Amino acid sequence: IFNIKEYTAGVLLSIDNIINKTNIIVNVNCPICININSYPGAYSQVITNLVINSIRHAYDDIKTGVITIDITKENNFVKIIYKDDGKGISDNDLPKIFDPFFTTNRESGGTGLGLNIVYNIITNTLNGNIKCRSEIDEGVTFEILISSMNNTNLECFDD
Repeated sequence: IFNIKEYTAGVLLSIDNIINKTNIIVNVNCPICININSYPGAYSQVITNLVINSIRHAYDDIKTGVITIDITKENNFVKIIYKDDGKGISDNDLPKIFDPFFTTNRESGGTGLGLNIVYNIITNTLNGNIKCRSEIDEGVTFEILISSMNNTNLECFDD
């Protein structure tokens, strides 16, 4: 069992050296009371891959923008809304983003595995699902639901 707000802050701190090379601000909105009985390492990989994917693909050389991670608890699920305000994903590419080896950035060393790994961790390890919405020049939104694997009903307050 881990506190998702504190753990998310720790994950972001672990990739601070990457974030600091940009002018991207990462905001996390989450009540302090959400504890999750799940796999912290798998969760860490999801957040890390999403942030690095945004840095590499959404902002190109501009390297300025805002990433927002909103985390709430809904029944026995944790809902994560991950948004960046980058360049967005084309209608043509959107259906392929979770496919293995699909990348729009191969010439810069992209492997096309980042979002495929995210998808597999969320659906297999974390017993959840992920959806993506995007429009060109409007950024991207990932909606993630993961099982909290416990029925603890905590009173939640934003801090």
